[in-house]
Amino acid sequence: MKRCFLCLFAVIVSVYSFAQDDSSLQKRLNEYFLLNKQLNFEKLMDYIHPNLFAIASREQLVEMFQSIFNDEDMIISMDSLSTTGISPSFSFQKGLYRKIDYYMRFSIKFKDTTVLKDEAVLPAIELQMKNALGAENVKYIQKENRLEIDGTKIMIAIKDDERSEWMFLGYEPKQAQVMETLVPKEVLRNFKL
Repeated sequence: MKRCFLCLFAVIVSVYSFAQDDSSLQKRLNEYFLLNKQLNFEKLMDYIHPNLFAIASREQLVEMFQSIFNDEDMIISMDSLSTTGISPSFSFQKGLYRKIDYYMRFSIKFKDTTVLKDEAVLPAIELQMKNALGAENVKYIQKENRLEIDGTKIMIAIKDDERSEWMFLGYEPKQAQVMETLVPKEVLRNFKL
């Protein structure tokens, strides 16, 4: 009887811990997506895993984002971000990892419409975006004078230990060597990345 009680207690604690873990991840993820939509790059850095800051400092990343999103020739807006899947947790050393699949849509609207009257400019911009993001993910909406880019992406949620907050790193398959310096190979292998 005592043994059954201990087993039941262990199961309840495990389920409770998983539920807490899941809700804390969802809360952080919602905050992260909202900051992306608001283009609040300063605060967004509080959600980026610090491993990335070994490659570029917080200040450099904020400056880079601001220069991209505050361009005088175009307006870039985040139109939609939503989670499409969250993997089960994977423990490695002291950390906890989860793969997050998400959908995003953003728009690039050109401020100077005279530039687009040059018949060579728009196809060149569109081709460049299609090469970088995939042809199926980019379309030009002529009446609104904007490119709409959408697609699915992957990020890794990382909780370094049980006391830390969930932090995020975008996963870029074309940057495999860089990803291996940011996320342990064992984690990437577990998520088949």
